[in-house]
Amino acid sequence: MFKGNKIFIVDKNGNKRRVFFVPGVNVKFKGKNSTVTFHEPLGKFSGCKISCGDNAKISIGSSRYSVRKFLLLANGDNTVVEIGKDFSVTSKCEVVMRPEPNLSLKIGNDCMFATNILLRPTDGHMIVDKETGDILNYGKDIEIGNHVWVAKDVTILKGAKIADNCVIGLGSVVTKPCLEPYSIYAGSPAKFIKTGIDWDRESPM
Repeated sequence: MFKGNKIFIVDKNGNKRRVFFVPGVNVKFKGKNSTVTFHEPLGKFSGCKISCGDNAKISIGSSRYSVRKFLLLANGDNTVVEIGKDFSVTSKCEVVMRPEPNLSLKIGNDCMFATNILLRPTDGHMIVDKETGDILNYGKDIEIGNHVWVAKDVTILKGAKIADNCVIGLGSVVTKPCLEPYSIYAGSPAKFIKTGIDWDRESPM
């Protein structure tokens, strides 16, 4: 039971070694044949938890920044999660990928998440057509591009795609693709606000 699960760390030269503990991250395997891979230099993890079902493939890139209270529930079978380098979370980001199988989440490089972020590529419960019995709400993958700033209290739902170099405004709910790069999207549901922008981690002077 629970065989074949592994945690790896990959160093700067691409060398991979198996480990059983990563500081600041509690990894729990609830199935079999899952791998969780971290790339050095490791992010400054604090209070983070990862839970895997069967055949999960999770990769977290190197980072210069803090990742605080990141909760990843990848309990559906065959879940794929790819997080690029220099990912940061101010505090409390929850990713719920259960119990539906075959879902993926991709987050690009240099993405900055604020506080109280929720990502859900699945609804978790069925909605069924009364006449036909067909399931109406299958999950859909989420894809976030490079250099995306997700502000406080944002929810990102199934099927969302966010282009490179975008800002998602405070309290927004992303329900569909936001495909214009260098743009601001905000609201519930999130709508296009402005293009021709970029952002930086530094505070305004």
